[in-house]
Amino acid sequence: MDDVPGIRIQCLNDRPVNESGDFVLYWMTAYRRTECNFSLDRAIEWARKLKKPLVVLEALRLGYQWASDRFHLFIINGMSDNAARLARTPILYYPYIERKKGEGRGLLRNLSVMSGVVITDEFPSFFIPRMLASARSQVPVRLESVDSNGLLPLREADQVLKSAYLFRRFLQKNLPAHLNGFPSPDPIRRLRL
Repeated sequence: MDDVPGIRIQCLNDRPVNESGDFVLYWMTAYRRTECNFSLDRAIEWARKLKKPLVVLEALRLGYQWASDRFHLFIINGMSDNAARLARTPILYYPYIERKKGEGRGLLRNLSVMSGVVITDEFPSFFIPRMLASARSQVPVRLESVDSNGLLPLREADQVLKSAYLFRRFLQKNLPAHLNGFPSPDPIRRLRL
């Protein structure tokens, strides 16, 4: 299990993998795509290792700061595309859209109880960090977040680079080591689970 570079994987809790779980759960929160996605690659790795089906949960909650019809329509259109793409695969896609604020509370916890491991997206802004911090205590199995933000892993820098000049110098020095580690352009093509 070493397709996704280790620097991109972060274990968020100290819970064990449940090898008798019914499936591997990929909780799609930030990288809402089925291509070029290290998180999906990692979920597939776990599904193969545990010989379990893969379930992708993509949820849209209401009531967060900056929620808007325009933003939600964009996400829902993407969910429709994901549903069409995953319908032709062995992956079970579970899109969930709250109809009223708070209606989906407990969904992740209930699904994770039945899973072997939960994989999610690491994203350093918006409400995602708070949401993942909350999930740590709710998920009773191993919870991993995966960085698929860009070519350079977030954890590559061990300090804050306070200017564009410093960032460019850092990038020029460190990026070449990561240019061979791309996510799979089509991880579900010919997928066997």
